Amino acid sequence: MTQLAIGEATPHGATYDGHGVNFTLFSAHAERVELCVFDSRGNERRYDLPGRRGDVWHGYLAGARPGLRYGYRVHGPWQPAQGHRFNPAKLLLDPYARRVEGELKDHPLLHGGHDEPDYRDNAAVAPKSVVISDHYDWEDDAAPRTPWGKTVIYEAHVKGLTYLHPELPQEIRGTYKALGHPVMVAYFKQLGITALELLPVAQFASEPRLQRMGLTNYWGYNPMAMFALHPAWASSPETALDEFRDAVKALHRAGIEVILDIVLNHSAELDLDGPTFSLRGIDNRSYYWIRDDGDYHNWTGCGNTINLSHPGVVEYACECLRYWVETCHVDGFRFDLASVMGRTPTFRQDAPLFAAIKACPVLSTVKLIAEPWDIGEGGYQVGNFPPPVAEWFDHFRDAARGVWLPRIVSRGGGGGRV
Repeated sequence: MTQLAIGEATPHGATYDGHGVNFTLFSAHAERVELCVFDSRGNERRYDLPGRRGDVWHGYLAGARPGLRYGYRVHGPWQPAQGHRFNPAKLLLDPYARRVEGELKDHPLLHGGHDEPDYRDNAAVAPKSVVISDHYDWEDDAAPRTPWGKTVIYEAHVKGLTYLHPELPQEIRGTYKALGHPVMVAYFKQLGITALELLPVAQFASEPRLQRMGLTNYWGYNPMAMFALHPAWASSPETALDEFRDAVKALHRAGIEVILDIVLNHSAELDLDGPTFSLRGIDNRSYYWIRDDGDYHNWTGCGNTINLSHPGVVEYACECLRYWVETCHVDGFRFDLASVMGRTPTFRQDAPLFAAIKACPVLSTVKLIAEPWDIGEGGYQVGNFPPPVAEWFDHFRDAARGVWLPRIVSRGGGGGRV
């Protein structure tokens, strides 16, 4: 086959229908999009996406099946001062990828270029998107839907929560499987919590500076693929999704909700010296907040800021949240540096993403919690988030610490004993 069928503009991402796979990619400024598929030996075959509806490019590959590895090469202008950084020499991850093969390494081939494009091909080292089938038997699973007034949240890291737990089988410690194990469920019930809030579980990358020091990112606040589970906490990348859903189902049976800490404010592409592996090469001008000189507004402190006021990016963010609710049955989200969600670029309660969430019958009924600040001008927005978004309240946190630890906190050197 040398050409794709035209396919459909929805659903977004790579969708298997039993006979083949429909591929879509949003890019408002691209001039041409190539789908690149790879066989088991790494041989690449390229197809032009033949369809375009609005800003969504699409095509259908008959006979393609789950397990297919793929990526995109996106053609368009290289005009850094205008925010355009298209470079078809760079293989790009699907922003909607449900699984990713390979890690994001600190490698010179993953840089798209600064003032001038880097035309060296990166396919040999670039992470690949993977087509999946997300069918799962939820049996009689039902969301606990604990009222806010009775909600008690336990915040935890997937690995850190169970990695050293002596009563768990050693082979599942620090994994998704451990979250729903009877030992942990009994522990949660004994504590009296009603919700488990997990630090980021979407696939993330270790920053280049950490890799150069021989270190890794432990906490997960450097997102690489927002629809894909971080594979390091699963038996295998292929089983991560089902193992996570097994844990959610077990927790729901015990009446415990699952809330995800999610990072919509920036990506692991970092600043202009960071790797180009997805959004920057797909449509830099649409996905990021761009300054007049073509650099990024860094309201996150992480090098870039996602433009959550752009219609295509609002749709991407809402699709991501709906995926976790509908496919993984999570019960809500805690939004990292959530003031970015309301930037237009100034913060507004009627910002496009807030309006879309409020209008969505799925997202407007789950728990939504904002970390109500970012580091940009006007970023501290405690008390200003619109319903149905709840907020962290740092003044209460600090006051509570002052009640419990007044002498320790006030004494010089006492912090080591806290």
